[in-house]
Amino acid sequence: MEVDRDTAIDLEHEAHDPVAQWELREHGPLDMAVQIQVGTVGDGWYVRHLGFGDRRFPGKTAAWQAVRGLMDRHEGRWERVGVDSGPFRALWRADGSRVLYDTHDDESLHAGWGRGKDERWNAYTAAMDAGETLRSTETHSLLEGVIELIRYRDPIDGSPRYAVCTAVEAGSDWRVVDYRERAAADAEYEREVWSNADPELPYRSSDIVDVPVSRRSRPPHGLSVSPSGEVGVTEDLRYLGLLPPRIVWPRTPAPAGPPRPVCAMTARPRDWGPESVDVRDVTPPPWREAADPPPNDLALAALPDGRYLLAAAEDTAAHVWSAGDGRRIRTVSGHTERVLSVALTVLADGEAVLATGGQDGAARVWTTREGESVADLLGHDGPVNAVAWAGPPGDVPWLVTGGDDATVRVWNVASEETRAVFEVGARGVDIVWSVAAAVRSDGHVCVVAGVDDSDRSTVYVWDATAGTVAHEFVFERAEPGIRPPYVAVATLADRSLRVAAAAGGVVRIWDGHTGEVVRTFPAPGGRRDGHVALAVLPGLRVAVATTGGRQTLVWDTESGAPLATVDHAGEGWHEPVGLVARPDGALLLATGREGDTPARVVRLSPRW
Repeated sequence: MEVDRDTAIDLEHEAHDPVAQWELREHGPLDMAVQIQVGTVGDGWYVRHLGFGDRRFPGKTAAWQAVRGLMDRHEGRWERVGVDSGPFRALWRADGSRVLYDTHDDESLHAGWGRGKDERWNAYTAAMDAGETLRSTETHSLLEGVIELIRYRDPIDGSPRYAVCTAVEAGSDWRVVDYRERAAADAEYEREVWSNADPELPYRSSDIVDVPVSRRSRPPHGLSVSPSGEVGVTEDLRYLGLLPPRIVWPRTPAPAGPPRPVCAMTARPRDWGPESVDVRDVTPPPWREAADPPPNDLALAALPDGRYLLAAAEDTAAHVWSAGDGRRIRTVSGHTERVLSVALTVLADGEAVLATGGQDGAARVWTTREGESVADLLGHDGPVNAVAWAGPPGDVPWLVTGGDDATVRVWNVASEETRAVFEVGARGVDIVWSVAAAVRSDGHVCVVAGVDDSDRSTVYVWDATAGTVAHEFVFERAEPGIRPPYVAVATLADRSLRVAAAAGGVVRIWDGHTGEVVRTFPAPGGRRDGHVALAVLPGLRVAVATTGGRQTLVWDTESGAPLATVDHAGEGWHEPVGLVARPDGALLLATGREGDTPARVVRLSPRW
């Protein structure tokens, strides 16, 4: 449906009778729960959409065709709900204003436009760039932001509008609200300026006379600015309690019941696999044409609202992408050398944070919403090859890191101090290539590491809470040479856990409690350095994905049945893979190769 070709109406000031309403469920990343309402108005029909507004149609057939067309613009599942005009008023206000965009809130027209949102938003930004700036306030030089009132013409219908654009800190926040009338826009502009005024970081300029302004933009007490523009703390004020923490870390909720002992597998390997598997390439179209270098590492995360994020390590930066529409959400850059590893976790408040490990020996933690660095973990004597998260109940998340210095470190990210250090050999000889972590049914954190010393590959399994070794699995091999082992771990509802490793040309899965081998699979193409990932399926089944050469393979570890084979056009030194389970029992697979940047994304739907 061409949503802009029908007659726009104002239902708030015109009598109408709602007939039906739907809400979008399981919507795409960074989209919102869009609603559509259809009903009668006068001698015709209307359709109202949370992102596109209200439109009049000459008859019932045209209106219902419009509803179907609008539904097709969105990823997700539509569900019939009771008629309620309240949600529409949040974005299309009675005074004619609209929330066009908000970095910190998905409730905006941009979040409701579905497929093609970026093209539509680009048209708005181009129209505002071509418009006239009527009022302006420059924020502090440390923030380099601006609050503006802009007169422009709506690129869709050509009507004159007044947009209030607020970006107090350049690159981290942006909110755009536009109005039909200049007076309302002036009032909003002044509210934004006053509400963001900060005597510690005064504005550089403003057209509001009474607002504090300092053209010199001196830094606040305790901060210094170098000639290059780098901002630093003049004293260790944070640890003296004079500076607030960079983030308030929420604690992981305690489980509903008491901790229960870890046990062995209760469902033995089965001799039957799925009846069929629907395999669909769902790589976002923008990624198919990307020319970026292949990623060093990948990480997938499922957010509580049904969105999926993908993190990719690339050169000295890491990127966070929307796995639904392919939009780059955030780029972080703070390592002085290559980013080797990435890991995502979702906090108890629903926010996602990113961990990166670098060749410079540092591990860093970033918010994905603002891209701010919230922890700098400096303990390794050499490159940090691997990072992984764990969320023990009643505690802040733990970060696990491993590197060339033959150590695995478990960090308290709130205090930036180590909780535990596990040594696996000699620095520069026994290299930790990969780590994985999971919370067991007893509340303890299980940490797994893949270590190589050029003669053999070893998989270590620790109880990191107790500081004890649980297992040590060895891959013997005939020929010497570096063969990086990659590991994964997953916990199941029956209180068991699985450990997987790809090394020595095979992929092996163990019962993480007893150490018994569950399955062994050949590595794709006979490769000896492929990455590996695990995901838990319904019915106490576990899927394993591994990479090698020009293939990515996925199996059901219980039956040994193959679930998917993904062929790639190229290969590379780094061949990362990520795997997460969807609530509907399907799997989302992300895998990187030369030409797949940042990744190839595939959805697998087994039918048992």
